[in-house]
Amino acid sequence: MKIQEDLTKYISSALSNNLPEKTQTKTRFHLLDAIVSILTGRLLPPGQKGFNFSKKQGGVEEATLLGNNLKVSAINAGFSNGMAAHANETDDSHTKGRFHPGCAIIPTTLAIAEKENLASDEIIKGIALGYDIGVRFTTSLGYKTPKTSIFATHSIGPIFGSAASAGALLKLTHEQCNYLISYTVQQASGLACWNRDPDHIEKAFVFSGMTSRNAIYSALLARENFTSVRDPILGERGFHEGFAHNAKPELLNEKLGENFEIDNASLKKWSVGSPIQSMMDAIEYLLQNNDFSYKDIKELTVEIPADRFHIVNDREIPSISAQHLIAVHLIKKTMGYEEAHDEKLFNNPEVVSLRKKIKSISSEELAIARPERQSKITIILNNDKKLFYHAKSVRGTPDNPMEEKDIIAKSKRLFSVFKTSQTDDLIELILHKDFKINELVKLCDLNLYESN
Repeated sequence: MKIQEDLTKYISSALSNNLPEKTQTKTRFHLLDAIVSILTGRLLPPGQKGFNFSKKQGGVEEATLLGNNLKVSAINAGFSNGMAAHANETDDSHTKGRFHPGCAIIPTTLAIAEKENLASDEIIKGIALGYDIGVRFTTSLGYKTPKTSIFATHSIGPIFGSAASAGALLKLTHEQCNYLISYTVQQASGLACWNRDPDHIEKAFVFSGMTSRNAIYSALLARENFTSVRDPILGERGFHEGFAHNAKPELLNEKLGENFEIDNASLKKWSVGSPIQSMMDAIEYLLQNNDFSYKDIKELTVEIPADRFHIVNDREIPSISAQHLIAVHLIKKTMGYEEAHDEKLFNNPEVVSLRKKIKSISSEELAIARPERQSKITIILNNDKKLFYHAKSVRGTPDNPMEEKDIIAKSKRLFSVFKTSQTDDLIELILHKDFKINELVKLCDLNLYESN
């Protein structure tokens, strides 16, 4: 019981704690990145479907469907904004936690912040708390590799992180935070079959839409004093008994308040699946340091970590297909929003022709290499010249972090699809100003769908 008691006490008091300045700055980076993900994700099927579904559900006007001025219930806003946040594969990730924190935790935080009319100080603390709790819940389960469980850490981490943020922002008491955890345990769900989703819609639901929705629901039940069992994590038939492989409950509180997991989260340079980030880094390096054309390529071999091979190898979805994205990057000599998501390119004759020259290898060596998600690319040209690059440290990870200028450059590159200077004001607000939630929401209104 002490483990859970210490955990729930921390959640209930989190808004009164101060964050280190570097953590506040990093949290603003991730907030901006999530806003970019949501607004650009609105243009893709998961974002569109999430918007239309939540618009139909409606409810008390508590929070906004970002990108528009339409307000719905906080639960429906969290769901819709979460679906959009993971639509285009540009959202952040956490390697140790094995999930994408921002696409669920930040939509949850923003929905509750708008419902409660909060400001940037509490929003930033709520987001950082969510990363801390989400990562600790997944690591406490003791999964050895991403393939050792039928359960999806990509839904477990987000729901607990989102619930913690929502609970803190709703100012739940210590006792209510116990209810919060218990109802979140009951709603924890998701199986790893998400990686067979050909349309990215169920995947967005598992990663963020479902988790944000369920977390907000748990927090609202707790605020209304829906009572619960007192030991849902470690008690008989509790969370760890049901989900863990090698339960490590002590990790739930390890250095809580000292090590802030958002500092260890990764931002993506490229709008593609996480295991493909290093491949895009490798192609960029080879293009910048060698004089060749894609037409000069006789064959190309990409070595992919074995534990992630099934996720990105020759997939039907453009933004998570390693072969497709390598071919497009070589032909276009860039990898922006349009290159990653233009489905017409998937059947483009030049892209298809180059893709046929690409051989993939599942590498056990790279699966155990650290840092994780490395890749190797070997190109043989028509004149038999060999080009090689081993991408070891992915740009945007803690080992090779993106700076503010990189975050701004990425944001502007993706925001360029909207062709408005309003997004420049949004970037400035998030990175450099104290703000009220309504100021943020107003700048997010790009009238992407029919206005309310």
